[in-house]
Amino acid sequence: MQNGATRQITGEMTRVFWSLVTVAAVGFLLGLKFRVPALLAASVATAIAAGFLLEGPLLPRILFPLLMLQCAYLAGLVAGGMWRHTDSPRR
Repeated sequence: MQNGATRQITGEMTRVFWSLVTVAAVGFLLGLKFRVPALLAASVATAIAAGFLLEGPLLPRILFPLLMLQCAYLAGLVAGGMWRHTDSPRR
């Protein structure tokens, strides 16, 4: 049986996991459709939201979601470029 501390750690880990999944999905979608100005705005919003919503040391609390956002944005950028490349007619 889990004690209260274990449930609290598990709840915090679940919150961190879902926040990273959400940030990755947003970053990927931004990469598919938008360019750098949208990413800068999303980075500021992510840093502010992570600072208020997540618990723990300040640097990892903000750095991990931002890193996930940037990596997912690059993945979306590559996927969007490949998708547009395959849709364009060959000359």
